[in-house]
Amino acid sequence: MFHFKYSLIIFFFNLCLIYGQSYRFTYNYKFISDTLKKDSIISENMILDINSERSIYLSMKKNISDSTMLEDSKKGLMTMPDSNISTRYIIKKKYPNLATSLITDEFSTSYKFIVSDERPMDWKLTSEKITIGEYDCQKAEIDFAGRHWVAWFTEKIPFHDGPYKFRNLPGLIVRIEDSKRYHIFQLENVKKINNESIYDDKLNKGTKIRNLDRQEFIKFYKAYRKDPAKEFKQKAMSGDIYYESEEKRNEHMRLIEKLREERVKKDNNNIEIDLLKN
Repeated sequence: MFHFKYSLIIFFFNLCLIYGQSYRFTYNYKFISDTLKKDSIISENMILDINSERSIYLSMKKNISDSTMLEDSKKGLMTMPDSNISTRYIIKKKYPNLATSLITDEFSTSYKFIVSDERPMDWKLTSEKITIGEYDCQKAEIDFAGRHWVAWFTEKIPFHDGPYKFRNLPGLIVRIEDSKRYHIFQLENVKKINNESIYDDKLNKGTKIRNLDRQEFIKFYKAYRKDPAKEFKQKAMSGDIYYESEEKRNEHMRLIEKLREERVKKDNNNIEIDLLKN
């Protein structure tokens, strides 16, 4: 009965791909953004939506917030994003080759960045197996983006996908964490959804796009961390932002510069830790 049940699950998932239905996998993501405050753990629910064309990975709060803002904009209302969203980027993987991109508007008010990532996933599969919840899982390990990761995947859910950029295992990733346990992803829920429920960034259709490869993004990211208020200061100095006086402008520029530098300083445990190396 056990094997028959999971044969039905595999058959059902394959049918969903063939007929264009979709699935939502909800992960709990726990992470420490500031290594000087290791007891301050951030917990956020993330969703991985999969259909026959792509997968989209993002914060559940961002998904809800953006949907609300979009509906309000149709009514002529302006709604601010949810300030409690900790993870603001989106990861998109195109099927069937799982070409991966990171999409973010965290670094600019003028541009949205789409950063392609063509690094291979060189997994080392082990013979170790455990049961996580209802899933029989196998262990795999990888060195990726400056960290050593341990993953547990199940072939009972035949998608070669997982949270964040992780992909190309023989089944869905159920749990993955880095060796220091600074970043931990755990599958919490699986459900079928309509294609219309998959996140589509209609809210920012008019936003300018900057397409970068990984090396271009690394160069930009390092410059941004050295001067995170650069774009804002340029706008303030050019007159794009109105101030009553030069004194008010300079005072506000100093405040913004201080706040952003403090935020960058506390953000010292990026999931891709190699981005912080010189």
